[in-house]
Amino acid sequence: MIDTGANVPVWFMGEEFLQLRFPSAFRTEKMTIIHGLGKEPLLDVSIWNVPHFDIEDDEGNMITFYNMLVPVIKAKRYSFNMILPLTILNRTKFSFDYGKSAVSAYFTIETNKDSYYIRPIYLSGNDKYINKIQAFYQNEIDEAS
Repeated sequence: MIDTGANVPVWFMGEEFLQLRFPSAFRTEKMTIIHGLGKEPLLDVSIWNVPHFDIEDDEGNMITFYNMLVPVIKAKRYSFNMILPLTILNRTKFSFDYGKSAVSAYFTIETNKDSYYIRPIYLSGNDKYINKIQAFYQNEIDEAS
C-alpha cells in the first residue's frame, strides 16, 4: 500500500516473514516511532535493512531501492504486508488505472533511473531514531558526503 501521510515504510508481517521474503535483510541498531495506525504511537520499533528491495509494475518495469530501511511490526489486522511512503516514490511517475481490470488497479511506473538509494533523516539531535527516509540517486548521495 502507498501512503501519502507516511514518513517511513512499515512491514506488518513480523520479523520472521520479513526474513522469509528478504533473506538478506538484517536488523539495525536504529529505531523509530510509528504514528497513525489508528491507536497510540508504537515506540522503539526496530528498523531492518533490506539490501535489495524491488518494486515491479504490471508491465514488468522495475525499480530497485538499495539499503531500504524498514520498521517491522507484527499486526495481522491489515490486508497488506507493507506500507510504502509516497516520499519514497517522489522521483518516479506512477499511476493506477482502475479501468483496465475489474479486480484490481493496473499499476505502472515511469522513471529515468532504475536504482535508488535510501538515506535516513533522524530526529533532531538523536542519530538512533529515524524520523523519515528519502530516496536519492547515487550521485546525490556522493555529492552530499
